[in-house]
Amino acid sequence: MNQETQRGERAEASGNLPEATWQSPETRKRLLAFLDKVAQKCDLPTPPKVADRAIQLTRDPRVRTAEVARVIASDTALAAQVLRISGSATYLGRRDPPRTLEDAITTVGFQIVRRILIVAASRSVYLVGDRVGEVLWEHALATALAADEIGQVTGESRGGMGFIAGLLHDVGKLVFHLADAAAFTCLPFFDEQGEKNLFGVTHAEAGSYLTETWGIEPAVAKAISEHHVRPVCLGLAGTVATADWIAHQIGFGSVQAEIGPLETIDEPVDLVAVVERVAKAFEAERAFFN
Repeated sequence: MNQETQRGERAEASGNLPEATWQSPETRKRLLAFLDKVAQKCDLPTPPKVADRAIQLTRDPRVRTAEVARVIASDTALAAQVLRISGSATYLGRRDPPRTLEDAITTVGFQIVRRILIVAASRSVYLVGDRVGEVLWEHALATALAADEIGQVTGESRGGMGFIAGLLHDVGKLVFHLADAAAFTCLPFFDEQGEKNLFGVTHAEAGSYLTETWGIEPAVAKAISEHHVRPVCLGLAGTVATADWIAHQIGFGSVQAEIGPLETIDEPVDLVAVVERVAKAFEAERAFFN
């Protein structure tokens, strides 16, 4: 790759990002400066193009199953993963496993296929063999599963916005790790001023901004930006904050540190039951995507 091409890709990665409506001009300026600096050192995390395209298609209520299957089929590894996971007992119950991608999509539905695609795409941005990256990935998955369980209280479908927000809530920490691994290891669970001193932005700001560039719903990006606001926010940000706490309780925290007691959340959730279900489901879900 020549230098001109690299400069063009860096500009695309950091200079033409959309402006989130809840971010101030000062925050946006800091984010652009930080991401531009990271892009000059390494590639910013991005989901695979095929998965990204398929995810966007599954959000369209008019799209046909054959069209989604055709896009997924263009990535052999991704297609095999969708078939394998959609054919598992977790998603099928007692039904016969699907033999084709179209059968798989029809059997489990767009919502579950979208969940599989988002997890597969997210898993790919965490480098295998990088211990810090693996810890962050395990924390992301545990948080997503916890958010999914909490979402059941309000009737949210599996793999909905809570799951996605939980999965992506700490992607900003991954960017910090890529930017300066030594500095990142010095940070606690969350230190707003410390993060700004080291990187110019918080991991919540960076993660929120980055996920919106991936085409994730603005509500998810906003929840990511607010999941460390205290007292705990209501709504989606509150769900993520609670799920984050649960992930630490079952041994899959983003850092090895105590994070304090959980503050009140806005839904009547049986946290003991949620913790038990997440701990039970985690190993099976992790095996799907490793």
